[in-house]
Amino acid sequence: MFENGVFPPQNWKIAKIIPIATLGKEDSLDPSKYRPVSLLNIRGKVLEKLLINIIVHHVYKVGFLNDNQYGFTQKSTTDAAMTAKKFTEPELERGRVVIVASLDVKGALDSA
Repeated sequence: MFENGVFPPQNWKIAKIIPIATLGKEDSLDPSKYRPVSLLNIRGKVLEKLLINIIVHHVYKVGFLNDNQYGFTQKSTTDAAMTAKKFTEPELERGRVVIVASLDVKGALDSA
């Protein structure tokens, strides 16, 4: 696979998609209230995990990620909040004004 740049057999790529309703929205017919879960062939899933580990290792090894990257890493929203606190607290103790701007774009990842 690595030499040819081709994912193994076609049946390894076929996934069964199961829509899971968002909690509290089970009675809704709106498609946006469901989260798709894909069930891949176990060999495909193992290979996928292996590839993810190789890519993530490389990204961290060569320093491609900024330390302030919190999304899609092993860092949590708590880590982001603590970093913001660590940055703003000294300024507040000095009596300075701190302005924080936050942007949440609904469906941004779907449109990317």
